[in-house]
Amino acid sequence: MTLKVDEVLSMVGGTGENSYAVNNKIEETKFERPKSIVKQNVLELYSLLHPKNFVTADLGCSSGINAFMLFSEIMDGINESCDKLSLSPPEIHLFLNDLQGNDFNTVFRSLNAHKEKLMKEKGEKFLPFYPVGVPGSFFTRLFPKNTVHFMYSTLSVHWLSEVPRGLVSEDGVALNPGNIYISKTSPPIVPKLYFEQYKRDFTMFLKHRSDEMCSGGRMVLTYVGRSVPDHSETVGNTYIWSLISRALNEMVAKGAIKAKDVDTFNMPLYKPSMEEVKLVTEMEGSFDIVETQIMEPFWDLSTKIEDRVKNDNIKTGTVIAKEMRAVAESLLASHFGEAIMDDLFSRLAEIIADHISKEKGKHVLFTVAFQKRG
Repeated sequence: MTLKVDEVLSMVGGTGENSYAVNNKIEETKFERPKSIVKQNVLELYSLLHPKNFVTADLGCSSGINAFMLFSEIMDGINESCDKLSLSPPEIHLFLNDLQGNDFNTVFRSLNAHKEKLMKEKGEKFLPFYPVGVPGSFFTRLFPKNTVHFMYSTLSVHWLSEVPRGLVSEDGVALNPGNIYISKTSPPIVPKLYFEQYKRDFTMFLKHRSDEMCSGGRMVLTYVGRSVPDHSETVGNTYIWSLISRALNEMVAKGAIKAKDVDTFNMPLYKPSMEEVKLVTEMEGSFDIVETQIMEPFWDLSTKIEDRVKNDNIKTGTVIAKEMRAVAESLLASHFGEAIMDDLFSRLAEIIADHISKEKGKHVLFTVAFQKRG
C-alpha cells in the first residue's frame, strides 16, 4: 500500500500529553538568529516595496505556540522600516498553511492569547493582522500569483511529498530492510533515491513559491539538514531515525510486529546538506540565496537549558521520545497501527537514554534566506 503523505502526515493535535503543542514548544532563545534573519529580510523587503497591505505566509504552521514564534519579528521589521521612511504602517494579511489534517482548531484557539501578548509587547507599534487558514501541500500552488510579499517556514521543508520512488519494488521487495530512513546498513542506492526525490520536491516547492510571490519577495526557511556528507553519523539528527528502527526491530524480535512491515516502511523526509540546498536552488533558477546560517541544538529542542535534567538520561530520553511521537506518530500508526504506539515510544525512550549516556545527540538546523529574482 502506497503511503499518501498529504493525507496521513500531521503533528499530533490538541493539547494532550502526546500533542505537538505540548511537546514541541521550541525554546525561543535557540531561535534568536533565525528571528533576526526574518526581521532583517522583512525590513529590507518593506523598505523597497512599502505596500499598504503586507501579505505574509507561514508554510507548515502546525499547531500550538510555534505557529506564531516568528511573527513578532515580522512586525518589528515593518515598524523599523516605516520609522526610517516616515511611512504609515500597513495592515498584515497572514496566511497559515499546513496539510489538511493539521489541527487548525488549536492554532486559532491560541490566536487571542497570542494577539493579547503581542499588543502588550508592542504597544503603539502593534500592527493589525488578519489570519486565514490555508489547508494544502506546499508542493502545490497555495496562493494567487504575485500576491505574497514574505514567506517563512519553521521545521517543515525537510518533509517530502512522497516516499522516494523505488525503495520498495512493485512485488514488495524492500531495498532498505530493517530501516525506516537512511542508516549505516542502507545500500548506496537508498540515499541516492532520497536525494532524487528531494530534488523533485524542492524544485517544485521553489517554482510554486516564485509564482505566488511578488517581484523582489523574500522567503526565510528554517529546517532540519545535515552538516556532513554521511547520512548515518551517530551524533546528528538523522541518527534518531535509526534509533526508532532499532525500537521497531526489538518489537519484531518479540513478535509484536512483522519484519516485513518494518522493511516496507520508509520515512518521507530528507535532511539535505547546505551544498544540496544551494545546488537545487541554482538549478531551479527563481531565487537567489542571500543568507545562510547553521545551528546545532541538542535533540530535546523544547527543554530549556536551565531545566534540562543534568545526567538524568532516562528523563531526557522520555522528553525526546515524546517530541518524536508528536511528530511521527501519524505516519507510523498509519502503517503499523495505533495499538503499538505506547510500546514503541516507551522502548524508544530507553534506547535514546542509553545513546545519550554515551554521546549527546544534536540537530542540525539550517536557516536560509531567499530573494525572488527579477
